[in-house]
Amino acid sequence: MSVITFFRKLSDAINKVCLTICVALLGAMVVTTSVQIICRVFFTAISWSEELARYFLIWTSLLGAGCVYKSGSNIAVLFVQGLLPQGLKKFAKILVHILCGFFFALAIYHGIRYMGMMGIQKSASLHIPMKFMYLAIPLGCGIMEFHVIDAILGEIFGKEGEES
Repeated sequence: MSVITFFRKLSDAINKVCLTICVALLGAMVVTTSVQIICRVFFTAISWSEELARYFLIWTSLLGAGCVYKSGSNIAVLFVQGLLPQGLKKFAKILVHILCGFFFALAIYHGIRYMGMMGIQKSASLHIPMKFMYLAIPLGCGIMEFHVIDAILGEIFGKEGEES
């Protein structure tokens, strides 16, 4: 199995796991918010539900961003790329992936630093160590970084590289 095929299969597997987690977290967020609304209207408001829903949203957003990047569904300005000759289009795509990879690497670095600085705190209602909430930044950006490598390899070697 070539390195390119390995990266593609591992990237696909990571994406599938992230999609499953995102669906589960969104479902849990809907349930948590619904229970909060019911309790607020008919009983006494639950103090921890808003915090939990917020953490579900943070994790869903950062894991879901990797899924969006993998599928190429993110917002892109394709006008300039459409004007380029075929040879430069490939170069432009690779350059964009490299720039995204640079941004994700910075986010990983600063996310780990921030996680270390703020990780000793506990959340207000749930008393969960905040390092688990801040872990979403380096983990989500790390997944996107992995998808960047897969995309660059795919652009450079294309389908021919996957079969060899």
